[in-house]
Amino acid sequence: MADSLEDTSRFLMQSTLGADYDFLEHVANKGITIWLDEQIAHDSSFNIKSNADAIWSYFRTLLQNAHGEANINGRGNNPALPYKYYFRMAWWDRVLRKGRSLNSVPSIAEDGRNLVRHRIAQALSEILVVSENSILEQDSVGLASYYDIFYENAFGSYSDILYKVSMHPCMGVYLTHMNNRKEVMSENIHPDENYAREIMQLFTIGLFELNPDGSRKQGANGDIPSYDNNDIKQLARVFTGIKASRYLYEWPSGLDLNINNQPINLGDNVSKTFKRIPYVDMVNPMTIDGAFNDTGAKSLLKGHINIGAGVGGTTAIREVVDKLVSHPNTAPFIAKKLIQQLVTSNPSKAYVSAVANAFGTNGDMAATVRAILLHPEAASPEKLKSPTLRVCQLLRAVKINNTSDKLWLVGDQIKEQLAHHPLAAPTVFNFYKPDFSPHGDIENQGKVAPEFELHNAATSIAYVNLMYDWLLGDAYPAVSTRVNSDPSILNVPELDYAKLAAFPLDKLKPDFSAELPLALDANKHDELIDRISLLLTGSKNITGRAKIKAAYSQFATDINGTITNQTATWIVQTVYFMVAISADFAVLGEK
Repeated sequence: MADSLEDTSRFLMQSTLGADYDFLEHVANKGITIWLDEQIAHDSSFNIKSNADAIWSYFRTLLQNAHGEANINGRGNNPALPYKYYFRMAWWDRVLRKGRSLNSVPSIAEDGRNLVRHRIAQALSEILVVSENSILEQDSVGLASYYDIFYENAFGSYSDILYKVSMHPCMGVYLTHMNNRKEVMSENIHPDENYAREIMQLFTIGLFELNPDGSRKQGANGDIPSYDNNDIKQLARVFTGIKASRYLYEWPSGLDLNINNQPINLGDNVSKTFKRIPYVDMVNPMTIDGAFNDTGAKSLLKGHINIGAGVGGTTAIREVVDKLVSHPNTAPFIAKKLIQQLVTSNPSKAYVSAVANAFGTNGDMAATVRAILLHPEAASPEKLKSPTLRVCQLLRAVKINNTSDKLWLVGDQIKEQLAHHPLAAPTVFNFYKPDFSPHGDIENQGKVAPEFELHNAATSIAYVNLMYDWLLGDAYPAVSTRVNSDPSILNVPELDYAKLAAFPLDKLKPDFSAELPLALDANKHDELIDRISLLLTGSKNITGRAKIKAAYSQFATDINGTITNQTATWIVQTVYFMVAISADFAVLGEK
């Protein structure tokens, strides 16, 4: 059964990274529930890693041709490493292609059947955090393969997701359990406790014992801690003996070693310098070096987890992960985090309880996604959209494209000005805390608004300026498909904005073909505003309609009182700009 355009627009803002008007109509006509079921049922064969790898290979070939293998294959700064920009390019390329409408007919290509999958992946990436703001910036292919854990398992099991996260080299590097060794008192060696702490605090049970509805249990002294320091120490023993799967020296001429693609031994005489990026495999799961893995008996979380003597390696890690996910805290803890990511900052206890019940003891992600997106409270959201979500929704709404068909956004402009970008959080605690509450009315009402932690004097003004540059200055984000033309400079990609913008085939441009006829007819300007407002805010009833009209009315016609094609384009741009900087667009909620 068909759904209203208003309900569908709101739903797509929660369940996807954005849609154009044709796709909005397509989903409304099909029906939200039917479309969601199709999305969840579709198994994707695509992944971000393959895209990042292909883009990196493309640039590496350009570098070889421009500078010669010897200049990109030695010690020191290596311009051919898979730097973070290739992940960014791959991510934006896929986001901006997904579900593209062609000739007013929604695409049924592979990407179009995975819009919800990508939105869930993006949400999970802000819960199980690794970041390019670390040595991981040197391996975009590793970052992409880490992101693919969420993309490929978005509708699978949270237990599987967490196990793969635990064994992924990017997490091993970021939370430092790669090359972790069991305790040797005589050598003052103790297991690294970093990952053991965060897998409990951030990825599963949280700091305090919870009721099924997400509220905190109360003891004689108030909140009850869910774990203590001994639990951390016991759990750290599980994550020992973990190492990268291979030495991976793609650039052997820069090393005095000849062990490419060889297994790593934590006790060998190879310097620790060569047991980290870029010298190890950052894609395949880490393995266990039994000589450094603690296989003694372990007990933690008041007996919820008991690992018998002699059980170690991946068996123990899998058992721990499953037990952590089945802990009574995990379902409500993760349920609330996902609701906050997708729908509303302040879900009711009943909402959290319903989603936690769907999550269950194994973390049924398909059931969880359905429970979140189809719950009655999802129709009345209350959430500030993150900067990345706003940017994605806008660029997809205007069907951003270029002649080269390489939508390889570098991402610097977005990250630097808006302080937000996929896999670029400042810490493992993400960009904003789930319990952040800005001073004022929200705090006074006892509510939280996590994304407001990023919304400050600098980023709010930067966002308005960015929208002005894009929509009225025709200065859309930079795309890079070229190496630096100066042979003395090996850096890649070339990041000078002015130089990138000079390549016309790569220049991003919007498609206003559907809006221009409305702009050319003064009697249809309300229809134009309705269309753009509906697409970006979920409602035709935008609060600033009069201000939008005032922004262009003085210059809407020429001296003869007619609207030219050039002026019509400017009117469309102005309406998009005014809606894009409005509170109606920024806040996901009832209008």
